[in-house]
Amino acid sequence: MIEDELIKIWQSSSNQECIKFEKSKLMIELQSSLKRLDKWWNYIELSETVLAIFGVLLSTFLLFKIPFILTKIALALMIICAVYLIIKYRGVKKFQPSDLENNYLNYLKKNREYLQAQKKFLKTYFYWGILPVYPIMLLFTISVWEKVPIHLIALINLATIGIGIYGYFLNKKRVKREITPRISGINELINQLEK
Repeated sequence: MIEDELIKIWQSSSNQECIKFEKSKLMIELQSSLKRLDKWWNYIELSETVLAIFGVLLSTFLLFKIPFILTKIALALMIICAVYLIIKYRGVKKFQPSDLENNYLNYLKKNREYLQAQKKFLKTYFYWGILPVYPIMLLFTISVWEKVPIHLIALINLATIGIGIYGYFLNKKRVKREITPRISGINELINQLEK
């Protein structure tokens, strides 16, 4: 009888220790993964912001140099679009949790909210990254139709369409490979911690 009780105690304690070890291992892996993702996101945000600022500066310069009215309108719209992009990227940052959360469970929940904001942002790329740009591109094409060689217009339009399609599929891939697995990991860890 004592032997059976000792076996039960040993089995139950090893189970709890095993669960604690698994939780700790999951926490460490998830924290490392979230730090890598945060560095990746900061890099993307920085590069997109630098490109948008470059676009604003170039468009502003061209706005004063090119005499055609439709081109000026297209360039002004491009400036507005670039500023909107910068604001949109900065808007995702407000969901980023601080490292000084009062407990780990709240930190995980805020990280999940931050990742869901990133996921939504990248999934809606079509609406903020493609849809505003193509009408501007069409306006620009109409404004320079008779003034620039047709092959140059075709090249610029194909490049813009190609970049838009590439960005759309790249963002879908990022969501699938980078963000969704981390959200699942956070959900799994939250479920284990709430038990």
